[in-house]
Amino acid sequence: MRAVTPLSWEPILQVEDLRVYYKSIYGEVKSVDGVSFSVNPNEVFGIAGESGCGKSTLVEGILRVIRPPGYIRSGKIIFRNTDLISLDEEELRKIRWKELSYIPQGSMNSLNPVLRIEEQMMDAMISHTQISKQEAKEAVLSGLKDVGLPVEVSRMYPHELSGGMKQRVIIATAVLLKPSLIVADEPVTALDVVVQKGILQSIANLRDRYGMTVIFVAHDLAAHVS
Repeated sequence: MRAVTPLSWEPILQVEDLRVYYKSIYGEVKSVDGVSFSVNPNEVFGIAGESGCGKSTLVEGILRVIRPPGYIRSGKIIFRNTDLISLDEEELRKIRWKELSYIPQGSMNSLNPVLRIEEQMMDAMISHTQISKQEAKEAVLSGLKDVGLPVEVSRMYPHELSGGMKQRVIIATAVLLKPSLIVADEPVTALDVVVQKGILQSIANLRDRYGMTVIFVAHDLAAHVS
């Protein structure tokens, strides 16, 4: 995993002694137990490990999207000098998508099958900003071009797209508001190697173009953003 030279030595994200556990009938299951690391601005930070080792739980904990029976037992998640654990849901909502964005594992299945791509991408923008519908529409078309998709995709439904095209739509949606940090949780899972290369290159190009920081999660050590 190669990281570009950071613009600042002050980390954009610091994770300190993070513990994310699951409650079960047998007691607590320690999925993430005392993890610490820091990520510098404009860096590509890789998290690699075998399936089931807790990678997704780690990033879901960092983003505060962990669902019951999972919960954050303790630790600190400092993003731009703010501890995300201390924020309530409304405060978190103000920074999600705009400052902190997420490409979830299995994200191709997160598209609504009854809405056109344009509607779904516009909803993500309008619900987190004061942008007008016309501005949002223009941003959607620009975002699709950024990931190498034709503007005609905006009027299509998810079932009309290939797996690689769906994944590019998800990536375009995640970076619409030009967040400072984007977390990509195994974004090339279930795609063939040729499509994987294109997806990874798209993420690298967006990182370079907009100066984003990327946390890239993978179980395949051959997959990387260069």
